[in-house]
Amino acid sequence: MSRETCSRTENDSSVSINSLPDEVLEYILSLVPAYKDLQDCRLVCKRWYKNVQNVIYHKKIDFHRAICSFSVQWENLYPTTEHNAITKRYSHSACSYGNAMYVFGGCTCTSTTFNDLWMLDLSTRKWCRLLTMGSYPSPKACASLVYYNSSLVLFGGWTHPSPYPLHQAWRTFNELHIYDIESNRWNCITNPTNAPPPMAGHSATVHGDSMIVFGGLQGHNGGSNDVWCLNMKTHTWIKKETNIEKPHSRYGQSQIYVDDNHLIILGGWGGPPNMVMADVWLLSMIGRIWTWKQVEVQNTQWAASHLWCHPACRVDDYVVVLSRNPVSTPSPLAYSKWTSNTVGPNHQRMLNNSEARGLALLPPEVDAGPSFDRDVNINGRRGSLISRVMGEIATVHRTEYLSIRAAAYGQNLYTSLLAFREEPQQGRHRERQLEALRRMEEKLRSQQQEAIRRPQPHKGSQTPKMAMFVLNIAEVLGPHCRVSWMPVKAVPNGSPETTILYTLVRGNGELVMFGGIKKDATSITQQNPQTMDISDTVSNSLHFITAPRGII
Repeated sequence: MSRETCSRTENDSSVSINSLPDEVLEYILSLVPAYKDLQDCRLVCKRWYKNVQNVIYHKKIDFHRAICSFSVQWENLYPTTEHNAITKRYSHSACSYGNAMYVFGGCTCTSTTFNDLWMLDLSTRKWCRLLTMGSYPSPKACASLVYYNSSLVLFGGWTHPSPYPLHQAWRTFNELHIYDIESNRWNCITNPTNAPPPMAGHSATVHGDSMIVFGGLQGHNGGSNDVWCLNMKTHTWIKKETNIEKPHSRYGQSQIYVDDNHLIILGGWGGPPNMVMADVWLLSMIGRIWTWKQVEVQNTQWAASHLWCHPACRVDDYVVVLSRNPVSTPSPLAYSKWTSNTVGPNHQRMLNNSEARGLALLPPEVDAGPSFDRDVNINGRRGSLISRVMGEIATVHRTEYLSIRAAAYGQNLYTSLLAFREEPQQGRHRERQLEALRRMEEKLRSQQQEAIRRPQPHKGSQTPKMAMFVLNIAEVLGPHCRVSWMPVKAVPNGSPETTILYTLVRGNGELVMFGGIKKDATSITQQNPQTMDISDTVSNSLHFITAPRGII
């Protein structure tokens, strides 16, 4: 072997991953999940530590840029038949910390609520049910779950009425449980000082050593607009005094942390009977009396719909809400509901009695208030056969619509022809015409019945998908105290089916959506709650929103 060949062989054997340029090494490290595995890569050497820091920084910048430009990427993980897959559920509680997302409770059908605790490893995307010790919380949904000092703080909640014994009432809780992550133990805080009343559907955020709780459904008394403060060190409650101007009573709203002294409230359901909220309020937690201030909301035509069942999550200066895609082809009723939350001085909308009883957060025993007529038929409340057919034009083919229209007029046309006096010399010809008309009428009537029984969608229509709505809160603490909905841009492919009552939490460079009911809120609220079957639409799917992966 020549000297040059030996030299080349020695050089080849010394080539390793450290021989790659920083740009290539950083790209390889960016493929590692941005959790514990990536953090461990910093321990290899000083060069890797610097490279990992650059990767973390660029992931944060890329995710921020993807949110504000709507150029996100969906990753969907649907359930399998694995024995350790989490149970389907909605109205559960969730929060993230470090390498994991934690999910507690929720419900899945009319008479079932859970008190189990699950952990999702965000690196491997695998579920693990935590077999905890200590004092288990009661089975409940619509509770608040926040992270504080290596612990999960669970408060409040609501449980379905049980069918046994009969006529058992639904109930809300004011239980306070703290789960210690390291010891894997639940601790129940019994008889806390000045505890708030039982509530569900409230919102909570951690500010320093305090947990701030707002609103909620307080038993049969309806919604609330009270503000409670829990000292996390002493476990004592204080009902905070606020100024006279304050938000309407509500529950199902989103509460967004701004800084240690400020938070904002977005949306909700309640207030005057059957009102869907789309307003924004800022709470300043400075001084003895805390101050509420209504925030000016700009570009409301781009606002997300149904903010009582679509939670919001903060990403830097933006608040992200996932709701029905307005670019898809909704029915006329669904579209009117998507735009109706921008009507009125405070951008609020009243629901009717049947819609109120269909809300998952509203127990059936609560009186939802008076009914409001929302019939949009331009020909009157009762309408006519032709107006009914024209109302279904969005769900049948144009050719079928023409057939139905002809059939609607067929009987009148046939009767009118019989009324004509027949001339003797034209009798046989008229009989042939009438026979042909009878056959045509039968054919049109059969087509009409088939089209109404099984209406066909428009060509190119599809199941409504989720879209991302972004609220810019950069100026919420400025002199103008305003926020602005950003114009909805192109919706990327791969978004899941329209879902409500799910959870949305932030991970490292991604948003994690889990569970919920795979139905649009417009269809949920139209159904009779006594006959509504949602067992086949409850989800345990995972959906991740990330920035598109770059290339070298």
